Amino acid sequence: MAEHTTERPARARRVRHSGRGGQVLIYLGKQLRFFINENDWKVLPMAAIIAGLVGMVIRKRLFITMEGTLIGAFALVCVAIWNGSFNSIQSVCRERAIIKREHRSGLHISSYVTAHMIYQLLLCLMQTGLTMYVLRLTGVQFPKEGFMTPWMIVDVGISMLLISYAADMMSLFLSSISRTTTGAMTLMPFVLIFQLVFSGGIIPLPAWSQNLSYFTVSNYGVKVIAAQAGYNELPMATGWNTLESMRAREVGGTFTLGQVLDLLNSPSMEGKRDTEVLPAMRVSDVLSDLLAGQNETDRSLALSLAEMATGDTNAMTSPVSLGQLIDFANSSEAIQAKRDQTFTFQTTVGELLNTFGEEKIRAAVEEATAEAARKPEYDRTEDNVIENWFMLGFFILLFAMLSMIALELIDKDKR
Repeated sequence: MAEHTTERPARARRVRHSGRGGQVLIYLGKQLRFFINENDWKVLPMAAIIAGLVGMVIRKRLFITMEGTLIGAFALVCVAIWNGSFNSIQSVCRERAIIKREHRSGLHISSYVTAHMIYQLLLCLMQTGLTMYVLRLTGVQFPKEGFMTPWMIVDVGISMLLISYAADMMSLFLSSISRTTTGAMTLMPFVLIFQLVFSGGIIPLPAWSQNLSYFTVSNYGVKVIAAQAGYNELPMATGWNTLESMRAREVGGTFTLGQVLDLLNSPSMEGKRDTEVLPAMRVSDVLSDLLAGQNETDRSLALSLAEMATGDTNAMTSPVSLGQLIDFANSSEAIQAKRDQTFTFQTTVGELLNTFGEEKIRAAVEEATAEAARKPEYDRTEDNVIENWFMLGFFILLFAMLSMIALELIDKDKR
């Protein structure tokens, strides 16, 4: 009878622990104990500190300008990859000997990896929520209306979660093929450098290396966040800021009238013929400007003669476009006869901006630079966002499967 009772618990224990689902729960509980007892919870305050530091840098850039949004997207991707990578880089290799022993005793590797996937997903979810909260506290101005969901902060949060989880699974794979924690931590910096350098966002890549970006989590992360932020719909401020910083710089030189006319007739000016160079003005204002150096008697006489000729010195002149000015110069024999005449032009960038209208020049510069900086991969479309989300999900499953394959071969490790 005693023998019978000693066998039943052993049989029950084998049945209970041999199922894959039961093993998932056992190892999930083990990971939760690691979270509490092995200080794995420390990744949460670390995530908050990193988010705070990054938030203070990008809060006046993200969602505001093209270059600011791209820098902000890259910074957020760095945060997500950093968080995910250090969640699991030591999780397997630190208990490699135990896994090998338990695998020989009936451990299903699929159950072990599945437990890690569930646990790491929960960890990434907490980190992402904490990161988005801290970003709001530091002053990052998320637009209220989202693109894929009703709230932009949720849109970006989903992308951050997928990036972080993909990096987490990548580190799980690295931990699975590393025999020691030292080996895993030595390998980690090289992987991070590859991810960030070949992201294809901030750092321009030479032609031979551009295809490498398709093998990085960071590439799809930068693309999806830039697309969600409406990168291609924002102004480009770099060109204007550079021009404005040169206000005091003197420009000019000695030119011939012919050089100026040739420049006005060049193909580069063809698309600017409709640009207004002289606004509509009253006839009296035009005459006042022309006669500014005359005495009062001459001014009154000229205004009287103009009124007799026009009938109304308060009548408005039509605005003059650049094309009209060019056509007039081309058709004027008097102007063409003086093509060899030289003149010296000296002014400052600030005076030119004031002369031609600062707001008009700013709008033209921002429009031109934004068009030059536009990237189709950052278009704000549902297909673009979903495609990048899909690729991040593909990386998650790929690295999870590679981890499973690596651990299935753990018995071949003779150490």
